[in-house]
Amino acid sequence: MTALPETAAPRTYEVKTHGCQMNVHDSERLSGLLEEAGYVAAPTGEQADVVVFNTCAVRENADNKLYGNLGHLAPVKAKKPDLQIAVGGCMAQKDRDTIIEKAPWVDVVFGTHNIGSLPALLDRARSQAEAQVEILESLEVFPSTLPTRRESAYAAWVSISVGCNNTCTFCIVPSLRGKEKDRRPGEILAEIEALVAEGVTEVTLLGQNVNAYGVEFGDRQAFSKLLRACGEIEGLERVRFTSPHPAEFTDDVIEAMAETPNVMPSLHMPLQSGSDKVLKDMRRSYRQSKFLGIIDRVRAAIPDAAITTDIIVGFPGRPRRTSSRPCTWSARPASRAPSPSSTPSVPAPLPRSSTTRSTRPWSRIATNGSPSWSTRSLGARTRRSSDARSS
Repeated sequence: MTALPETAAPRTYEVKTHGCQMNVHDSERLSGLLEEAGYVAAPTGEQADVVVFNTCAVRENADNKLYGNLGHLAPVKAKKPDLQIAVGGCMAQKDRDTIIEKAPWVDVVFGTHNIGSLPALLDRARSQAEAQVEILESLEVFPSTLPTRRESAYAAWVSISVGCNNTCTFCIVPSLRGKEKDRRPGEILAEIEALVAEGVTEVTLLGQNVNAYGVEFGDRQAFSKLLRACGEIEGLERVRFTSPHPAEFTDDVIEAMAETPNVMPSLHMPLQSGSDKVLKDMRRSYRQSKFLGIIDRVRAAIPDAAITTDIIVGFPGRPRRTSSRPCTWSARPASRAPSPSSTPSVPAPLPRSSTTRSTRPWSRIATNGSPSWSTRSLGARTRRSSDARSS
């Protein structure tokens, strides 16, 4: 009797993610695509047959980190020719051919608009024995239609839009992700309902400028309506969103947050600078007074809200005298400043003359340089005791 040939073991993969929550979500899609194509996740500590870098072009030293990681894989590739290396995300969209020039051992380069092409590009690179570079300039298929391998059984990202219509001088996202494209509300809610049916109890609504949602189909209150609609989904316990823009943060959103029980009382809203001059140079379409007015209204409607922000330090052209003032007080809110009575071993902060007085308003917010939306990291007080346990 002739023995049957052994079936080849499935190829393994590893996805390495750099950057924002949108990249994390894209990596879940990439993992889902690879598993649907027959790949399996590589066991911890073992070298995968396919290594995918989902890159960022915004975070500091993103390019150095990428090429450093690729350099470490060069000798591995020399010893294991079947190893495939793919580079995607914003850095790939921006540098495209440069990646192959600097790291010719890379097999596939793909952009932000065609993550669904990865399995086919890997097959093509393997059969043709040459690098494949495919960068699309616009989105053809919304990422939500792609399979997903989530890291969490109870929490899920849900994209409601991609791209951005702003022109901030420090940000390259609009040129890499394109103009804003919004999903229809029915599609979003159907996805959330399907997730809840699978056991998900928490969703985070994602968008480069999440509260501008609806601009593509002309409904300025679409985001607040979406939050309220999420409150009607049975079994959905927690709703979060990231990241909103102060210019589009309207009172109807604050009301929806306050009145919808499963919308968490947490808000991460990037400030970027406390100087009106710097905000103007950044092309941020709001000023200090508008931002603080939003914070005041959020605090009035949601007294226990956990509020965090981002601040860019050392923006080009900023006056030295104003460069650190907002950061000093937002990094250490006045309510958390040590006092001799509460912490005897720590001396009380010294008076800082006019600087202290002028920056006192920034004590209304707290900074978190790497935003996290988990309840524990934000210190948010949840509205249900079960929320605190599951967080």
